[in-house]
Amino acid sequence: HTVRRQSIKRGEPRQMPSLPHTAESTVREEHFSSRRKQLEDYLTNILKMPMYRNYHGTMEFVAVSQLSFIHDLGPKGIEGFIMKRSGGHRIPGLNCCGQGRMCYRWSKRWLVVKDSFLMYMKPDSGAISFVLLVDKEFSIKIGQKETETKYGLQIDNLSRSLILKCNSYRHAQWWRQGIDEFIRKHGKDFLTEHRFGSYAAVQENTLAKCLVSWVVEYEDELLCLQAPSAVFFIYLYFLRLSPEIFMKRPVVEGNRWRLDCILKRKA
Repeated sequence: HTVRRQSIKRGEPRQMPSLPHTAESTVREEHFSSRRKQLEDYLTNILKMPMYRNYHGTMEFVAVSQLSFIHDLGPKGIEGFIMKRSGGHRIPGLNCCGQGRMCYRWSKRWLVVKDSFLMYMKPDSGAISFVLLVDKEFSIKIGQKETETKYGLQIDNLSRSLILKCNSYRHAQWWRQGIDEFIRKHGKDFLTEHRFGSYAAVQENTLAKCLVSWVVEYEDELLCLQAPSAVFFIYLYFLRLSPEIFMKRPVVEGNRWRLDCILKRKA
């Protein structure tokens, strides 16, 4: 440590800004703004360091995750730890066969709210466990009568009913209000019916039209030798991006409309 201290140049900027040592009660009112700026700089520098940003304690305290800093995922809503109940899938074969509460398991997950989807991750590894898409059947309910769970929160879409358990009724109300207001503001285009039954609204002045509409209307013509090259290259792009992407939602026919399965069927 002595050698390291001696090797640091005096004019070298510090990696972390220092926090004030004096108590708030002794600070004059005209210095409040500078104190707030000092604290803001301190937190900003912490979140720039992967070692602190990926630490679960920092994530819980500041209510952020690794996905909060990926701007391509769209605007960020509220985040936090929740208790998730197993089951709720509306796909045959994925639901619990029993009717009693003994069939369910509760797992602690980190829930992230985005403009067009909700997802939850495993706290220890950060692996994404499930993505709940916003669609025309998206709704939120709270209360034991609706969810069969004390302080329960139920989030529905066309493919799943997600049951969450909160610490109190006020906590459940906070989640419901935060999710609902954010989705209504940033994801309203996904809550209504669109042309050809697509989940996405028509975008004007774009180079590529709605891919889902093409799959629904021209399923037999896609990827044939006579197919337009633009369609073919769009498919290649999505195949490279995510071969497991579903081209028609909700997922009600197994993997039939998954991109890699469509290409295999056409081949």
